[in-house]
Amino acid sequence: MEKALSNRWVLALFLLPGLTLFSVFFLYPICRTVFFSLHEWDGIQPMKFIGFDNYVKMFTSDPNFYPAVQNGFVFVLFSLIFQLPAAFILAMLVSRKIKGSKWFRNVYFFPVIMSTTMVSLLWSKIYDPAIGLLNAFLRSIGLESMTQLWLGDTKTSLLSVVFVLVWQFIGYHMLIMFAGIQSIPDHIYEAARLDGATGWKSVRHITLPLLSDVLKVDVVLAVVGSLKVFEQVYVMTGGGPDNSSTVVAVRMFQEAFLKMNFGYGSTLAVYLVVQCLLISWVINKLMSRNTVYS
Repeated sequence: MEKALSNRWVLALFLLPGLTLFSVFFLYPICRTVFFSLHEWDGIQPMKFIGFDNYVKMFTSDPNFYPAVQNGFVFVLFSLIFQLPAAFILAMLVSRKIKGSKWFRNVYFFPVIMSTTMVSLLWSKIYDPAIGLLNAFLRSIGLESMTQLWLGDTKTSLLSVVFVLVWQFIGYHMLIMFAGIQSIPDHIYEAARLDGATGWKSVRHITLPLLSDVLKVDVVLAVVGSLKVFEQVYVMTGGGPDNSSTVVAVRMFQEAFLKMNFGYGSTLAVYLVVQCLLISWVINKLMSRNTVYS
């Protein structure tokens, strides 16, 4: 067995299926997207090579590009400030060996397995100004002055969609952190209790340091998931009103499939991929540098 594994051809043979799938479904589409981004093409007429004109247009003359980027970072900010801390608290709670913890774990995770489109449609009805549950609840408790056109007002549309994203995927991050917490040996906590480390001290000096690798992965997943958000925005607001809730992925879809401007749509796609890769790399470097075990 060892002799076979030492043979490079055998190793290459084992890697070939995975590399083939990776190349066909990841590398090739990215290369084609980069190729399209250098052309002007409506999907019907012959392609016209225009070099980096689409990139110049994106950074200098597209009035909706920077607002879309800014809105993407609003999603990131709320994910980091609210979603991940809430997921960690829930993970700590359901990791306790108490009756019903498994049931609560399943309940918190249930929104994750629901169709994102279905969840978005459900919340669109909840936000409906006439028949929605949210405004009806506010009226029932005497707060009619706080009722809003939640998805139809430029002041509230973005945050309304952000809330849905944060709510739906708390369970996803909770499960990742729960798995990490479960991997920490019990004898470490027992030794800490003997030394007087309980409650917050135990979390700060044991749980968080030992979860550093899990947290790093989870932060990357949360950030990338927020940057490439599409379904919630497209279904609930379409990027409106007045592009107040638009994001790069929605702009990409609109340009490529509604305006049939595949070249510029591909340019936005390339930007989104590069942005996610760079930010993931930065997060990985920063969190690796700041990992300290107490």
